Amino acid sequence: MKTSLPGLLMSAAVLGAALFAFAPRPLPAFPASAIAANRLQINGLAQAGSRTVAVGERGVILLSDDAGANWRRAAVSPDEASTLTEVFFVTPRVGVAVGHDGWIVRTVDGGEHWQEVRFDRRHSDPLLAIWGRANGPMFVAGSFGQLLVSQDEGATWRVEKTPAGDRHLNAIAGDADGRIVIAGETGTLLVSSDGGANWEKRDSPYAGSLFGVLPLGNRSWLAYGMRGNVLRSNDDGQTWAHIDSGVGVSYFGATELPGGRLVLVGQGGAIVTSDDGGEHYAVRKAGGVQSLAAVLGEAPGQGAGQVHLLVAGEAGVTRWALPASAAKANTPS
Repeated sequence: MKTSLPGLLMSAAVLGAALFAFAPRPLPAFPASAIAANRLQINGLAQAGSRTVAVGERGVILLSDDAGANWRRAAVSPDEASTLTEVFFVTPRVGVAVGHDGWIVRTVDGGEHWQEVRFDRRHSDPLLAIWGRANGPMFVAGSFGQLLVSQDEGATWRVEKTPAGDRHLNAIAGDADGRIVIAGETGTLLVSSDGGANWEKRDSPYAGSLFGVLPLGNRSWLAYGMRGNVLRSNDDGQTWAHIDSGVGVSYFGATELPGGRLVLVGQGGAIVTSDDGGEHYAVRKAGGVQSLAAVLGEAPGQGAGQVHLLVAGEAGVTRWALPASAAKANTPS
C-alpha cells in the first residue's frame, strides 16, 4: 500500500511534536536583579558578615544586605541547576555551598560569585551538611556515609571514612576546642575530639533519623530529628539523653541566639524555643502546611523586646518577630 506525501508529512509533524514535548529543556532564567525569595524552596541560610545568604532549589543562591527585606541572585559558574542543601561561611568572604550530585561551590568575595569545585556526573547522591573553621579543616557530610574533608578552605576535597557505614549523614557541627559531632540516619552519632582526625560512634536513645546538631558551649550539645525527638549531651557528646520538645513533628534546623535562647524549626512550620539550654521548650508555632528547614537570628527589634528571625523552607524565606517572653505566642512581622 502506498503512503501519500501529505500522510508522510503529517507523521513527521506528529513525531517532531512528541520529541519536542518530551525533550529536556533548560529552566527559564531568573532576572539578574531583585528576586522574590518567597517563591523558591530554600534549604540553607548563613551569615557572611552582615550579609545573609540563602541556597535552595535549582542551585539558586540569594543574597540580602538588608536583613532579608530584599534579595538578589548571586552568580554561579557553571550553573548546574542541582538543588543546594546547605551553605556555610568560615570568614565573611569565604564560603561553601553543597548539594545534590555531589555539587560543591565556593565563594571568596562574600557570596557575590561562586565557582564550582566539585560535581559528580556519575552519581546523584546529595551532600547534606557542611562545617569548618578559618585556616582549619572543613567537612562535608552526605548520603550513604559520605564525608569529605578540605584543608584549604574548600578549594579542594578528599574522601574520608567513618564508622557510619552507608548510613546517611545529615548534619555536622563543631566547637572552638576541636570537638565535632555528626548526626544522621538510624540515630547515628559520631564524635571526634581531635578535629576530625578520628571518629567514634556513640549510643543514641533514639533509633530514627537525626537531622541536625548544635554545640551549646560548656560541654553541652543538642541533636534533633524526626517526630519531635531532641537529644542533649552534657559531656562533649559522649552520652546523650532524650528531651521532650513539646510537639511530635520533625525538626530540620536550629540556632542559638545571643543570650543563649535556642530556636528549633521543622515540619509544618513548627517553631519551638528553649530558654534553659535545651532542657524545656515553648511551642511558638505548629500545625502549618509549609515546612521549615533553616533559621537565623537577627538583632533585637527596637523598643519591642523582640528578636527577629529569618526562617526558610518550602515557602522561601520569611521574617518572624519572636517575643522576649516564652509565654507569648509568635506572630509574623
